[in-house]
Amino acid sequence: MRGKYRLVSSLLSILALTALPASAADCDIWRTEVWDVEGGKALTAHICSPAAGTDREAMLYLQCGEEGAFALRFDDGGQGDPPDGNPEWSGRVVFSDGTTKIDVTMIYEAMDGVLYAPAAFSGPLTALLRAGSEITLAPDETAFKARRFTLRGSSAALGRLSPTCGAR
Repeated sequence: MRGKYRLVSSLLSILALTALPASAADCDIWRTEVWDVEGGKALTAHICSPAAGTDREAMLYLQCGEEGAFALRFDDGGQGDPPDGNPEWSGRVVFSDGTTKIDVTMIYEAMDGVLYAPAAFSGPLTALLRAGSEITLAPDETAFKARRFTLRGSSAALGRLSPTCGAR
């Protein structure tokens, strides 16, 4: 009987560990991994910011998008709800490395509760993501939280993603 309790206790410990949000070490460098997505699998370049309190883990990630561009998505780690419950919301998000600021119109994707924008392979937004030490995303809409992400490893991660999307 004592063995069964140890087994149950061990299994519960493993389940609890797998449900924890990312630690700071998981979010210290960009990674390129294959993710399961609606319709199959997608190579994804991504970075996270550890969750705090009841928030979800904040993420910034890119996958192959429309021709000539990455599909850039920003999950602010909040509740994932659009402002005023509007599933067709779109608004400005300022991407800044402390020197350069780029205004990006992002649209709310209701299925995933994230913000989306195309990022041209050779455009200024992608260039900003490839250089520098960190980037801040600051939505005008207060329903979404401003977040800071490291850019450590972003150039290499985007370099691995680019050829799969048809970028040179």
